Amino acid sequence: MPKIVMHCVSGPLMGQNCHLTGRPVFLFGRYSRCHFRLSSDPAASQLHFLVDISDGRVRIIDLGSTNGIVVNDVPYGGRFGKPAASFLVLNNGDSVLAGGSVFQLEIDYSQEDAPADIPQGQKSKAEIVAGVPDRRQESKIAGEDEKDRTAIGHAPQLTAAEINERFPEVDGYVMLGRIGSGGRGTIYKAIKIDSGEKAALKMLLPKTLKKPRALEVFDREIKITRELNHPNIIRHIDDGVSNHSPYLAIEYADGGNLDEYIRLSPEGRLDFSEAASMFTQVLEGLSYMHDKALVHKDVKPKNVLLVKNRETGLAAKLSDMGLTSRMSTNMGDDFLPLVAEGGTPAYMPPEQLIEFTQALPQSDVFSAAATFYQMLTGSLLYDFKNHDQATAILDGNIRPILTLCPELPGRVAEVVNRALSYYPENRYADAGEMLAALKEAL
Repeated sequence: MPKIVMHCVSGPLMGQNCHLTGRPVFLFGRYSRCHFRLSSDPAASQLHFLVDISDGRVRIIDLGSTNGIVVNDVPYGGRFGKPAASFLVLNNGDSVLAGGSVFQLEIDYSQEDAPADIPQGQKSKAEIVAGVPDRRQESKIAGEDEKDRTAIGHAPQLTAAEINERFPEVDGYVMLGRIGSGGRGTIYKAIKIDSGEKAALKMLLPKTLKKPRALEVFDREIKITRELNHPNIIRHIDDGVSNHSPYLAIEYADGGNLDEYIRLSPEGRLDFSEAASMFTQVLEGLSYMHDKALVHKDVKPKNVLLVKNRETGLAAKLSDMGLTSRMSTNMGDDFLPLVAEGGTPAYMPPEQLIEFTQALPQSDVFSAAATFYQMLTGSLLYDFKNHDQATAILDGNIRPILTLCPELPGRVAEVVNRALSYYPENRYADAGEMLAALKEAL
């Protein structure tokens, strides 16, 4: 392991040497749980930046600090710099300005690990901590830990109330911002401290914790996500309880979700080759679930997350297993269908509207085909403008896909039409059968 040291060459911390050794990631900031305390620098944020050495390189990312960081005279993050969406790789001799302090990186591959301590008798302004202590065992530092840490990664479209929100604390994670909220919970962008991996961390709202039904659904999502392991299903990272609130950490989807991707496409829909490639991946993940006798029950573009891959482009991954059930034939199983939990109307087959306790793989086939329909046409399956939702679904008045997408190959249209059949028995038996038919038609 090379010797890696960040020397503070100017500013309030001038003369201090921060040795990067003994762990994969290091937090810099004024907050008491940072590995390197910048408490003497009034221009530094509570959580300012993170350095990751886990893969042999030295990488840095701004943590949504007020003033950002300046790497080799180029500003990143903060109010005026380039968006800090990904890590920057640092090389020997590079400089980093954070707050009012300038650090210079030294990487010496000719030496062993640098010592983690500062020579005896030298008082460190940039305090080096061996690990992250338990917050409950610390005394809070007045004026520092009690500050509202609102500068961490907020998206510009958030409301004033959301900007004033204090992020929850979860041991082992640094919260970077809020991705979104629903009726039951909030999803945060976070970094897992021990690995430096980005994660989407899902937590229930305080009001939801009082509802046994919501807790049951979330517990189900955690258990099933933990059970699944497939490249086209979002990966489980961690789960647990923090301050009496359960949480689920999954891999961070840096490409957003499929619904956003469709809407932001130039024509509001995807071209055929891209749609077919992504949808094949969706069916791969869904087929894996059906092989395990699991029915997703809420397949839709918003529940397909996109993860960027340098070599293969975007990978489509199924997510949100809150409604997932065992197939109805396995009555002795623990994940039986949930009463009165039906899915999303725009992608729902007729039987799912009236048979809440039924879990059929053919229902997932219908919802998947409705997703493919939107990818190809940019339109929803049902016409809800002139009919109420229940009537539109039960009547089965679906606009033929070839009327909206006449250039679609006929054999592919046949696959879609069969998957959208009104009665489950007329559809493909499961996602694997539909996948085979689609591949043959392409």
